[in-house]
Amino acid sequence: MTTELNLSASQFIILAIVLSFAVTVLWLKKSYFQLDIEPVTDNTPRNVGTRYGAYIQSQGKYYN
Repeated sequence: MTTELNLSASQFIILAIVLSFAVTVLWLKKSYFQLDIEPVTDNTPRNVGTRYGAYIQSQGKYYN
């Protein structure tokens, strides 16, 4: 990296310190928005799936 930017050793150290400080500030910064995500609930009745497979098989027999 130092050869690509043509930095001396002291300039590279200063750049690393500044970038580390910037990353720390951005990491610890308080966010101004909050996501309103509601938990997903299962609204299907429990007895829906009891005969569903038989229903699908019977539809294949009647309409094919």
